[in-house]
Amino acid sequence: MRAILDANILLSALLSPLGAPAKILAAWERRSFTLVACEELLSELREVAERPFFRERLRARGMAEVLIISIRDLSLFCEEVPRGPVAPDPKDSYLLALAEAAQAEFLVTGDKELLMLGTHKSTKMISARDFAAMLEAGPAT
Repeated sequence: MRAILDANILLSALLSPLGAPAKILAAWERRSFTLVACEELLSELREVAERPFFRERLRARGMAEVLIISIRDLSLFCEEVPRGPVAPDPKDSYLLALAEAAQAEFLVTGDKELLMLGTHKSTKMISARDFAAMLEAGPAT
């Protein structure tokens, strides 16, 4: 199963080790699913992590940069993401393009506009809570 984790989910996982995003990150580390990423996602993650709120909480431990290195090394990394679909917020359009390019089954996000889309082609938009519950439940029998 291929899934994209939006930058807000990845940063939330670093901030709160007991929340659904952290459970998802732990599941990825156990290889329960294939994480899909691209350079734009890592750039967004890096940019948001540099904001004062996150920098104060994450930089001292270098957590964001370690995560970025892990994602680059251990994910299904799409070097080139074609342009195409336009998201309600154009800054998120790369996520839809990445979903198409990688044929991801899920885009895990806290972005309400993306969640309201429901699906984009074969990719389901899903909240961290719902994705974590799905992973915890395991494969359907």
